[in-house]
Amino acid sequence: MPEFKKLHIIVIAVCCIALFWVADVYVDAKFFGEGGVGQQFFHPTAQELWYRSAFAVALLVFTAFVCVVISQRDRLDRQLTSALEAAASEKSKSEAIIAAIGDGISIQDTGFRVLYQNEVHRQMAGGNFIGEQCFSAFGRGTSPCEGCPVVAAFNDGGIHTLVKQTPPGSATTHIEIIASPLRDASGNIVAGIEVVRDISSHMQSEANLARKAADLEALNRELESFAHSVSHDLRKPLTVIYTAAHYLRENSVAAEADPASYFINTICDASQRMEELIESLQMLANISHRQINHARLNLSELASVITADLGLINPERHVSCHITPGLTAYGDCGLIRILLENLLGNAWKYTANEPAASITFGECETIRGKAFFVQDNGAGFDMAFADNLFKLFSRLHDSKQFSGTGIGLATVKRVVERHGGQVWGEGKVGEGATFYFILPEGKG
Repeated sequence: MPEFKKLHIIVIAVCCIALFWVADVYVDAKFFGEGGVGQQFFHPTAQELWYRSAFAVALLVFTAFVCVVISQRDRLDRQLTSALEAAASEKSKSEAIIAAIGDGISIQDTGFRVLYQNEVHRQMAGGNFIGEQCFSAFGRGTSPCEGCPVVAAFNDGGIHTLVKQTPPGSATTHIEIIASPLRDASGNIVAGIEVVRDISSHMQSEANLARKAADLEALNRELESFAHSVSHDLRKPLTVIYTAAHYLRENSVAAEADPASYFINTICDASQRMEELIESLQMLANISHRQINHARLNLSELASVITADLGLINPERHVSCHITPGLTAYGDCGLIRILLENLLGNAWKYTANEPAASITFGECETIRGKAFFVQDNGAGFDMAFADNLFKLFSRLHDSKQFSGTGIGLATVKRVVERHGGQVWGEGKVGEGATFYFILPEGKG
């Protein structure tokens, strides 16, 4: 309470005491003849002094009580004002948040009467229906709508969702209704909160995405069928060309320096490369749609067999192969063999110019998890072009220096993806390369 109000009450109390004292002096002197006014005022009897003092003390006590009561009232007024201001601030924040969300929100009591609607809900529902039952106001029915999430929320106290298609001619095509119960301090359900969200654009996007996915799937099937047909149809004329060129080369009497001999050799070499390319394309197409039969595989044994085969094919090469024993993984034996054949074959190929060639197959911890790796000390590659490593027909080296179809690493990636894993490569020009792959434990 302000100080001037306290002072005002005290002054009034003192004035009342003084007036009472003077009035009592006058009455005693005038009507009871107990001496004159001066005697009563300055020399009262002990009894009169006691009465006047008792009244003054009582009045002072009452004044103090009034001051305390008023002070308490002012304190409560300030607390109430502060609480009202805080409530108004929270209400303003809540309304701003609700408006920013953009969803229609309504509150319904257990009798399904609408207690509250925000502006968005009024626009969606087509009017203000506070006090009306929701099913008669929104659905024009006589009972709650079938599958109503508010009914479900009242029944089990949970949060329920319903996606509903709106009637033709509505501004929206689909809405999502989310309902949750509103409880009192005792935990009893007293109302339900209903959130209505316009998901028309979301449903349209999903439909477009599904349509594009179907179109893409159909296109992929057509491309695979086309690739298979082309590779199959090309094989026969290619065989004829290669056979004829090979016959001419074997039976030609022309000198090796003769242009005809050069062109015949070129045709034979190109035919052989095309045969390898067709086989690689067929393998890639088969990997994409073949059924995967998962089993526990010993990768160390597979790698040992593959490197031994490479040594038999190139007996003039002396390559130091280091294979960590006991490495196992879960996957399709045929596909994993193709994966290792490509990675180890690349390592073998790109170490051809190294006098002390070395290839390592092992397992290590990476930032992506535990991974297998194939490492070599060969030609390596520039990491600036690492994004092109696994692209179809992408080559980072001159085909005259290192032969190949440009499909091997794309095949590796396809195999790993079919298993639900990851594959990546690291390298440095002239210092070798390391390719990592992760195969999940279990079916990919």
